Amino acid sequence: MLHRLRTYNILLILAVFFASCNTTKYVPQDKCLLNKAKIKCVDDKTVSASQLRNYLRQKQNTEILGFWKLQLHVYNTAPADTTTKSKKKMAENAHKMGEAPVIYDDELTGISMQQLRQQMNNDGYFDASVDTHKVVKKRKVNLTYLITARKPYKVRNYVVDIAAEDVNKIALDDACKVHKGMQFSTSVLDEERERITRAMRNRGYFYFEKSMLEFSADSALGSHEVDVRIHMAPYVAHLDSAAKKNLYTRYSIRNMHYQIDYDPSRLPDSAYLRCEFDKFGNEYSWIGKRFLRKNILRRSSRLRKGDMYAEWRVERTYARMNALGPVKYVDISFAPVGDSLLDCNITISRGRIHSISAEVGGTYSAGDWGVAAGVNYTNRNIFHGAEQLTLSGRASYEWRANGGRAIEAKAEAGLLFASQVRVNVAYNYQQRPDEYTRTIVNAGLQYTIPRRPNTKWTHHFNLLDISYIYLPWMSAEFKQKFIDRSSVLKASYEDHFIVDWSYTGNYSTYNQRYPDRSYLQFALRVETAGNALYALSTMANLYRNEDGAYVLWKIPFAQYAKGDFNITYHEIFSPKHQLVYHFGLGVAVPYLNAQTVPFEKRYFAGGANGIRGWQARTLGPGTFRGTGSTMVYDLQAGDIHLDANLEYRFKVISFLELAAFLDAGNIWTIRDYEAQPGGVFLWDQFYKQIAWSYGIGVRFDLSLLIFRIDFGVKLHDPSRIAEGKQWRTAPNGLKWKDDMTFHFAIGYPF
Repeated sequence: MLHRLRTYNILLILAVFFASCNTTKYVPQDKCLLNKAKIKCVDDKTVSASQLRNYLRQKQNTEILGFWKLQLHVYNTAPADTTTKSKKKMAENAHKMGEAPVIYDDELTGISMQQLRQQMNNDGYFDASVDTHKVVKKRKVNLTYLITARKPYKVRNYVVDIAAEDVNKIALDDACKVHKGMQFSTSVLDEERERITRAMRNRGYFYFEKSMLEFSADSALGSHEVDVRIHMAPYVAHLDSAAKKNLYTRYSIRNMHYQIDYDPSRLPDSAYLRCEFDKFGNEYSWIGKRFLRKNILRRSSRLRKGDMYAEWRVERTYARMNALGPVKYVDISFAPVGDSLLDCNITISRGRIHSISAEVGGTYSAGDWGVAAGVNYTNRNIFHGAEQLTLSGRASYEWRANGGRAIEAKAEAGLLFASQVRVNVAYNYQQRPDEYTRTIVNAGLQYTIPRRPNTKWTHHFNLLDISYIYLPWMSAEFKQKFIDRSSVLKASYEDHFIVDWSYTGNYSTYNQRYPDRSYLQFALRVETAGNALYALSTMANLYRNEDGAYVLWKIPFAQYAKGDFNITYHEIFSPKHQLVYHFGLGVAVPYLNAQTVPFEKRYFAGGANGIRGWQARTLGPGTFRGTGSTMVYDLQAGDIHLDANLEYRFKVISFLELAAFLDAGNIWTIRDYEAQPGGVFLWDQFYKQIAWSYGIGVRFDLSLLIFRIDFGVKLHDPSRIAEGKQWRTAPNGLKWKDDMTFHFAIGYPF
């Protein structure tokens, strides 16, 4: 099987290589391939060529890493002779997976030049010129757009010429984006129109629209200066008297109408119509069976009877109601019912309340086979207040090569209130027959500040997390190695408490309106434990054990600080092609009441979301090498974590995606522990101990989840440095058992 796999990979590489040697294979003889299309500003380095590329009507084929036209090469692997059924199928697949060559077009080049000139004018470069430099070689065109920007125009005077008092006042306030001396820019002028419009609509002017504002610009001859004037659009003056009155009238909300459990396939059932009054005497009407308590709906809405209409209230209501678990769809509309009144109609469609999922997987590492299974249940409206109950269970069993086995079972329950406050409890049982049995009980309270409209941050606070780790049984050999001896790791295998607090901040530039735009994500997490308990123990002069640690009910508590940072960038070339970059760094430091970080809080390397040439917890720390036994398995944990990943994703069809990846990283210990030789972090050594792996993967988009299979191969194994066999290539050779692994997982790795 390994031989066949190697042969297939070699043939595929050769096919792509030879296709890449002839990028004009499917370019007509009388045409040329657009090999490169670049933009260069010859006299102003502040002009952004990358932003101007959006105005080109013709660009070269998609490039990976800025030079490799992989999709074009795949397209060119199609056989020219399609007379047989098999060759025709091969051609269809290559053309579907690849990208057709971009044929150079003089007409599109001319249109691109016009677009570039127009955009330069929009940015204040009224005297800019655009030329091209074209080099043709072997039916390939390298095209450069040469922009001469010249001196930009600046705003000399800014005049607000609006008779309406409220509009005039907003246009002249301190938030104005247009000011004397700034470089002329139509995008800034457009932002100012949006600012004024939004401010007007937030003050109750329901009928005010952005199109009602216009700018005029007059340039002074030879001065490179522009006089800018904002005024009402001419068509506003021709509106009838009623429309003009509505335009400058502030509207307030008369009544609130909720249509609950909306189904477009049926008409509203008047039998469910209810008119009610709140404690302030405000009337609310309800149509349909309420699947949410009315106080939850009112609390989620920022729209109230008697309030002045405001755009921000509508946006906030959309965000809060869509965040409710049982809500599938929300629509908010307004109907005028008088000179200055609006009726607010909120339509809510119910989504799926119950969901259940199950997963089954297999593992194989260093000769050890294992299976794992899990089940998850969610009720998104358990008490009819959008409370979300989640129940999950997972169990795994692994057969050891030495005749032993490893068993682990976990059960967890969580209750989420109003999409912000969560309470959870969990129980975890671990059995290592040759070493120990461990039980972990956890309870926590979390608070989340959800991401709001027009913001990129989400904040999560783990207000209290209490864990109790209990080891009821331990083998004599294991006890001698870690407990009876003065090993600094023994704290990880004794009963202990963890009382911690943490903060996680998530940032994302992803925009649902523009899903094909590249975007950035990063997460920052800070965690501390034991500080309050240590301060109280010190003040009360409580009892210390033989290791000098304060104890709580005769059990020591952990004290440490931990920080994690992860950043991911999705470079999207097209709806089918993207390159994902990921970098992660984590550090955990024990202090005062602890000599080591608890095992549950330490880092591990390898696995489906890490360095995929290794199974989880089988890499590191440093050059430390495991043997596959459970005892070593538990030792492969560290206090410093570093990983970097590069993954290319290509969507073949709607539900199938292929991937190629390169992973690098490792873990290390803060201190030089006797039981983990070679694991300590050293500035002059750590870069030599980076593990590398590569591989390919398949992703299946099953609508509700992404099922992933990754095949990872070791490239650089730091545990073999002492042998001189760290590079897992010829002449060392690859071994199926030691250097390759499969991963089955749910969701993307990052």
